Formats: sequence, structure tokens, C-alpha cells
Amino acid sequence: MGTPVNTMNPNVHPALTRLKTEALGAWLAETWQAERADWLVMLVNNAVVHQRAMRLWKPSRRLPGGYCFVGASPVACPVTPTIYAQPGDEGLNLVTGGFLYRFAPRETGAALEVLLAAAYTEEEYHTVTALACLPPDFLPVWQAFEKGCSKLAHGLSVREDVRIIGGRARSFAPTVDWDDIVLPEALKADLFHDVHGFFRKGVPIYQRLKLKPFRKLLLAGVPGTGKTMLCAALAKWAIKQRYLVIYVSTMDGDGAQFWKIERALQIASDSKLPTLILLEELDAYLTKPDEKSMVLNVLDGSEATANEKGVLLIATTNYPAAIDERILKRPGRMDRVFIIPEADAASADTLLRHYLGEVWQAEHAALVPHLTGYPGAFIREVALHALTQIAHREQTHLPLEVLEESFRRLKQQIAARDDFLTRRGTLGFVPASNGQHA
Repeated sequence: MGTPVNTMNPNVHPALTRLKTEALGAWLAETWQAERADWLVMLVNNAVVHQRAMRLWKPSRRLPGGYCFVGASPVACPVTPTIYAQPGDEGLNLVTGGFLYRFAPRETGAALEVLLAAAYTEEEYHTVTALACLPPDFLPVWQAFEKGCSKLAHGLSVREDVRIIGGRARSFAPTVDWDDIVLPEALKADLFHDVHGFFRKGVPIYQRLKLKPFRKLLLAGVPGTGKTMLCAALAKWAIKQRYLVIYVSTMDGDGAQFWKIERALQIASDSKLPTLILLEELDAYLTKPDEKSMVLNVLDGSEATANEKGVLLIATTNYPAAIDERILKRPGRMDRVFIIPEADAASADTLLRHYLGEVWQAEHAALVPHLTGYPGAFIREVALHALTQIAHREQTHLPLEVLEESFRRLKQQIAARDDFLTRRGTLGFVPASNGQHA
């Protein structure tokens, strides 16, 4: 109760937060606390100013002591204007300003009024800080009200898309099917069995052992091996099972920050749905010591919020060497690590056939040995470049020499890039094999 439970972004400049918080507190003290000497001015959960919670709260809902929340009305506040945020398919969300919250007692009597003020504490409009002035003996009622608002504000019903945290978009609909994934069959089956088995059989086992049903998997491999496609395919599968799927993005102005992971876990907990959380580029969240320690605590499970239906976190990395050994080698932080390899001969053949589609000819198989050891993204680019060439020529037949030329050009581009990066002192991508192929 003494700190904001859901500030959305803890990495705000301390001076900016302090000045705004002090201004809100001073206004509450002058306007409300002056005539109520024993009342407290305190930071509260900003879910109480979330308009989704206000819309869904039922007036008949009972709080401790028989109180009911009967509504809130705006009041003029010189410290902060009324600003609504995040319009979208779920309606208006957070709102700032001054408000009177009214709670009706069980027995006949005047309603108890709580004065509240909320304001943004950074220029990018991520963080809302809320303060309220209320009597000490009302704290149990207010705490229950906060908890109820948090569940209503952040809890989600079953949906047909992936919820995005920290991205430029609010959601996306995955289009990759599990059958589209090209991996060694044993690896593909093992990964799916782990994901499917956790939700179907694993959650009750965790509960029986009095453990939080929170499992963590890491997909590691060089760029282009298909980790993002794997995540998309698992997301589509999970949605079909009527699970909640959350994608933690770095595409907004904040980049990789711990508050996004924390927010995803809180939403998962509030939803009370089986939840799949996708976290790409885990290594990016481990560059700052203070952020790393918070990530470690979450992976330990000690600071992960509970969801009795189960939460599965799938993280990815292109650079496993950049991930602390305390994550990779300590049991329980990452339950399993799956190495996503470059294409072997069978995978390269399957991928090339898939990307060439109807223009595939038996002669194209001659290129497959040269593609072994490259990631799937490279094979896709070879095929796309070759298809573009015959499209420009208005041809429908793809000669083997055009496909081979596409391979040579792309390989030369990679070599030139790596040479440039090496001369700058930066390591470039080097395929696992195929260094001798012409």
C-alpha cells in the first residue's frame, strides 16, 4: 500500500517523479488533509484511475466492512489537467486529474469520500502516479478496492490475437502454422511436447508440489534460424487452445526495460487464463546491472506473480554467450534451453522446396549441399532473389544457374559485410559450415 503497485515504467528520472509527486501531495494536503488531520496522503495503485476498471466495476460489489464503491467524479486540480490515454478497441484507459471517490457504508449514513490526484511523471506518457488522501481505518477497504481495480483493468478475456507490451502496435494476429516450421523432427517434437505438456499435465504437478506453475524456456541460435517464426507458430497454437498470449516488444522508445516483463507477468496473473509470454532478445534485458538483478529474481520465481492456470515464458536470444551463466546454468531460472540450429541437408532441402513453391525443379536439389549450415532466413533470401530475377524477365521457369547465381551474390554480400564489421572491430555472422563452397 505504501508504493504504487503498477507504475508501468520504473525507469523515470527521479527528480521529475519527485517534483510531480510532491506537487500532488501538497495539493491533497492543502485541499483535504488540512481539515482531516489524522488522514493519510499516500501513493496508490494507478489501476484505480483506469477507465476499464471503472466501466466494469459493479456497484453491488461488496468491499470489507460492507462498503460499496458508488462512483468517482472529477474535481478541479491546479496541479494536473484531465488527460485520457491509450484510446483503442478497449476504450479509454488511464486518466489523470483530480477526483472524488465515493464509498457507501453498509448502514445508513453519509458516503465516505476519498480525494485522489493522478498525473503523468514523464514526457513519453508511460507512467501515471496516483496519490489519495484517506483515513487510516479505511485502508483495508481501499486495499481491496485497489486489488479489484487491478484485476479489472489488466485482466483479459480470451482473445484471437496476441497482446503486445511495449510495442508500437497494440496487438497482432499470428499467421504461422506449426506445420510451416522446418526443424529437425526430434527437436520440433521435443519443443512442442514441452509446451503442450506443461499446460495439459505440468500445471497440476507444480501445484501438488506447492510451486508456482511458471515455466521458462530459452530458444538460442544465430540470427535467421527461425526463432521468431517458432514463437509465432506457438502463439497461433496457443490462441486456438483459448490461452492468453502476450508478446514483450522492444519497438517503442523505451527499448528493453524490465517494467515490460513485469507488466506482462501482472497481466498474466490478473487474467486467470493459461498464458504464453513471448520475450525476444533476452540478452538485451541483461545489459544493466540493476535490470539484470530484477530479471534474475523473476526467473527464480520469487518475484513472479502467481497464476494458477499456468504461465509459460519463452525467451529467445541470438547471442547465448551474452547471457549470464547464472541464468543458463542455474537450475530453475531457465528450465530448458533449446538450441535452434542452422539448416542441415534435410532442412535445407525442405526450405528450398517450400520457398520456390511451384517453380521447384529436380535440378534445384544440386544447390542443397551448398545451403547446409546456413540459417533459414538465408535460404529464403536466396529463393526470393532468384524468383525476383525470373519475374523481371517474365519467365516461369527457374534455371539452376539463376538459383546458383542468387546464392553466390548473397554469399558475397555476407562476406563483404563481415569483412567491413571485422575491420571495425565488430564480430559479424559466420555460418556454421560451408566456408569452402563456391
